Amino acid sequence: MKKKSLIIIILLVLFLIPITNIKAQSIRDLENQLNKEQKKLDETNAKKALNKQTIDETNGKISKYKSDIAKIESDIKQKEEESKKLTEDIAKKNEEIKDLMRYYQISSSGSAMMEYVMGAKSITDLIYRLSVTEQISNYNKKMIEQMNDMIKQNEEIKKDLEVKKQEQIALKSELDEQMVVLNKKQAELSEEGISEAETIKEMKKQIANYRKLGCSDTESISACYNRVYKSTNILPSGTNFFRPTVSGRMSSGFGLRTLRGSSNNHFAVDISMPIGTTVYAVAPGIVKMTKSTSSGCGNQIAIHHYVNGAYYTSYYCHLSQIGVREGAVVTKDTVIGKSGNTGNSTGPHLHLGMATGRWYVDYYDYYEKGRGSFQSHTFDPRSVITFPPIGSSYSNR
Repeated sequence: MKKKSLIIIILLVLFLIPITNIKAQSIRDLENQLNKEQKKLDETNAKKALNKQTIDETNGKISKYKSDIAKIESDIKQKEEESKKLTEDIAKKNEEIKDLMRYYQISSSGSAMMEYVMGAKSITDLIYRLSVTEQISNYNKKMIEQMNDMIKQNEEIKKDLEVKKQEQIALKSELDEQMVVLNKKQAELSEEGISEAETIKEMKKQIANYRKLGCSDTESISACYNRVYKSTNILPSGTNFFRPTVSGRMSSGFGLRTLRGSSNNHFAVDISMPIGTTVYAVAPGIVKMTKSTSSGCGNQIAIHHYVNGAYYTSYYCHLSQIGVREGAVVTKDTVIGKSGNTGNSTGPHLHLGMATGRWYVDYYDYYEKGRGSFQSHTFDPRSVITFPPIGSSYSNR
């Protein structure tokens, strides 16, 4: 009995601990943050313009590289043809030398050459015949020199061809590297710009909603909510959280995980299920945000809850359909949408995130580090909802 009483006391103390020490934001605070986000977007757009100029300049270089490569390929083809012709000439000269040497060897091995010289009928004839034999000898020597020169020339051509080929390979490699860098930079800037633009759009919508609610510029959003609804318990009260679908398979847990070859923190649980599966609110509450994007979480919903005296936010991502509007009061049996595969999804599933506090009231950002973001307030949904182990399925709520 004493043990049971102690557990109850500990739980009560936990529920009484403030959810966050972050100073409540006002419309003015949000507008200041909006200005910072707009400045970031302007800087990103300036980087885009500069990168576009670099892309144009690089494209000009790429065009020149392509033209140079085409010329090199033409030169290589010409050198190959010259080399081929030279090889044929060498072969032809080689045969001529062989014929000459054959005759010379036959002549010099017998008496034919001597008989030819000695057969002169006069001094003039003798001089002529000696001249002929000397010309034959000199011609033989000249042809050998020519053959050696052509062989040397052929080797030089081969070396030149190899240099040209290496130049071509280097140019192509440089071209490929530049294309990789440009494409990566272009993708990064594009994604960064889309993200910042979506943040600005969402912030403007929230500020407009707060003004419509009647919040003043300097009044904290939390105080405004309490004032407008005359109570701190403006949300439908609940005592338990429930599974968001009737069936599903736990495919990924909360915390560090490896996905697509890299490790990262997963601030939610993933539940695998067919597209179009009915999704319910995990507890009574009020829909605070609905949004549709082509990246990130795709079609998404955020709901505020007041359970056992504490504020919470539940977050549903990758929906194929959104079935509620912002401001709608929901129960655990309210159909808020249908599961899907929208945004940066790895397959049909529901991404369920849970956080302490009220997103867009007690804190605003999603990714910012510290205590002022949804991400920093997240906790494992399995600590408040009964789910089976990762890889296992369930068939009821």
